[in-house]
Amino acid sequence: MALGRRMIGWLRRLFGQERPHPVPAWEPKPQPPQQRSEAEIDAVEAALNGLIAAGLRLGPHYDGMERRTVARTIAEHPEFAVGDGNETLPLTEHSSDALSIGILWSYRALADAIEDEFANAAIFEDHCYDGADEETYRALFARLVDLAGAWTGRGVTVSRVPGLGPYGHGFRVAFETQPPIPPLTFPADKNFDWSLLERLDASRPAAETRRFRIAADGGAGLVLFLDDTEARAIAARLGWGPDDL
Repeated sequence: MALGRRMIGWLRRLFGQERPHPVPAWEPKPQPPQQRSEAEIDAVEAALNGLIAAGLRLGPHYDGMERRTVARTIAEHPEFAVGDGNETLPLTEHSSDALSIGILWSYRALADAIEDEFANAAIFEDHCYDGADEETYRALFARLVDLAGAWTGRGVTVSRVPGLGPYGHGFRVAFETQPPIPPLTFPADKNFDWSLLERLDASRPAAETRRFRIAADGGAGLVLFLDDTEARAIAARLGWGPDDL
């Protein structure tokens, strides 16, 4: 009987008769802060300083906070980790590159849903769009436009378009920005089509040298808004080529 209900639900979603909200890939369990030594804080601070020098910008909720305090906040957060299975190793045993990747990938943002952890980088769970509704996509594109900060006026509206893709519908995203961003139309799918960022880039102000860059890894996408020099500098810290960002 349970199998039958699941099958009926799947068929309803397939033919657009049911619009469930996307289910997060995982739900973090509350944990107490980790105790870190001053040497571990030193290592995180050095990695953070390197990323900031390369072009990463901290979110506004860090305004006025000493860099040491920011590093301590990151290091002691229970969700901060570097690499699968390495959570129990002291942070001093990780390379600077590994710590930089952990900071930039920001498991903390996934855990806390902090949308302004960084001013020019954000994590999106790109495997949670199976059955996503208009509000989910409105929030996604509003966050992208806000992340870039390249346009004035940031209104975003989303409407459903029937007859597109495997789910039988898609979405039309309209923007109220200057310079204008032409509407985007795409079919509903399990995973978000990150190539749509190129169409946003095409509508940047003429003097804007930064652009969106996507680094995807499994169940999430990391989006950054950087110019070429910043991308190369961050790539040098991480060991990824500029084209990988």
